[in-house]
Amino acid sequence: MFILITGFVLSLLLAIGASAWFTRRLEVLSDLWQWSPGLLSLLGALGANIPNYVASIAAIIAGQMVVGMGIIIGSNIYNIAVILGISTFASPGRRGIVLLHTEAQDVSQVGVLTLAMLFTTAVIVGDRFWQGSLPTGNPPFPVVHIALIGLSLLTLGLFSLLCYHALQRKQHPGHTSQSEREKATSYQATMRWFKVRLLGEMTLALALALGSVILMVQTAQSIAARIALSPAILSLLILAVATSLPNTVVAFTLARTGRASASVEEVLSSNSINVALGIALPFVFWSNTQNDGLLALLDGPLMVVLTGITLLCIFRRHISHMTGILLVLVYVGWVILHILVS
Repeated sequence: MFILITGFVLSLLLAIGASAWFTRRLEVLSDLWQWSPGLLSLLGALGANIPNYVASIAAIIAGQMVVGMGIIIGSNIYNIAVILGISTFASPGRRGIVLLHTEAQDVSQVGVLTLAMLFTTAVIVGDRFWQGSLPTGNPPFPVVHIALIGLSLLTLGLFSLLCYHALQRKQHPGHTSQSEREKATSYQATMRWFKVRLLGEMTLALALALGSVILMVQTAQSIAARIALSPAILSLLILAVATSLPNTVVAFTLARTGRASASVEEVLSSNSINVALGIALPFVFWSNTQNDGLLALLDGPLMVVLTGITLLCIFRRHISHMTGILLVLVYVGWVILHILVS
């Protein structure tokens, strides 16, 4: 048991470190090739969320449908409720997070697309539960499978629109690149070997992140089997929070340094990336059912509702301290409920 716990902790730390390394190298490469701020933000979120969607894909491929979907849904609820909640207090302003008009416009577009993606994902999760509750010998209708694949493709299509929006965005006045601290060494950009080294480091970081996440999921499942821990608790509360630690650091740091709009957008982008790559993408190729009622009837809808509340706050250009407190309290109540019913 001690070896399993040690393996889980070490693989988690390696996944977080590799994801952070990948993101830092990505920032430098963005300076060298002069990528747009929107593209950098999106690719940075892709790097920070490697533990989330890779863990989900690994679990789904292994037949652990509840674990895979639980990691994504639990992570998304944590991102909105906890990360965004504490970010309202990390922001230098006394009123919480206040967005400028242009910032609110950009973030609201990301929020609308994210909400649409989360809604289609909640429908997919609900249908998987419905199929899993059918009596033995009553296979689901073929049209249902076709509809689910269509919903998965629709989610991926919405994600493509989000990527297009990121590519088309322009940098606001006064905003600087996330890798400004690296510009002192940008003279090395003229050296071809430097770019090759960056790409090599990113490839190595990505490989380390992927391998460590797969090991983390396997050891966590072994630990859960030893102590008879339910798959819902394992995925929604343990793996979801563990794989979201890089996002917690990034979003909190952005809010603390006065880039509140970037903090909010990072949370929304992370959630959209999670459902697109962690649920919609594998469901196009792998079909299975799940029988966790809370995941379909509570967790999925809660993920959508919390995102909708956040979007309303974005339209008002203000996420107050009270809203942050309420979000955290909702998360605490949700955790307690799952512990009581597990």
